[in-house]
Amino acid sequence: MEKKKSLAWVQPAFRSAITSRMFWFVGLLGFLEMVIAVIFALTHIHVGLAVKTHCEITGNAMTAINCTSEDAPWFYIFNFAVLPIVIFAANSLVGLKLLSIKGRTLALCWLWLSLLVGLAVTVLSSVMVTHVVG
Repeated sequence: MEKKKSLAWVQPAFRSAITSRMFWFVGLLGFLEMVIAVIFALTHIHVGLAVKTHCEITGNAMTAINCTSEDAPWFYIFNFAVLPIVIFAANSLVGLKLLSIKGRTLALCWLWLSLLVGLAVTVLSSVMVTHVVG
C-alpha cells in the first residue's frame, strides 16, 4: 500500500503529458537523440580500443610523458551505448515530476534544456570519438 501512495503523482502527470503536443514533440526529439547516440556508440565500438591506465610525467611536461595503456573490456565500451538510454529515462521522469509539482512551463523548460545539453554532449563526444579515438 505504501508504494501506491508514493507513486500517486505518476498517473495524472502522465495523462497530462500524453495530451500535450509539446510534450510529444520534445519527447520524440529526445528519443531520436538517444537513438542516434546509441547507434553511434554501438557502431564505433572496435576491438583494441586502448584506455590509458597510468601516465607518468618525468621532467618538463612538454618533454616526456610515459603512458601505459591496456585494451578496454567490452562492457566498458558497451556502457557508452547504455548511458544515453539511462539519461533519457531519468530526464523524462524528472520532467514528469516537475509537471506534477511545478506545472507545465517548468517541465517543458527542463526537457528543452536537457535536450539541448544532450545534443551538445552527443555532438562533442561523436567528434572526439571519430577524430581522437578512431
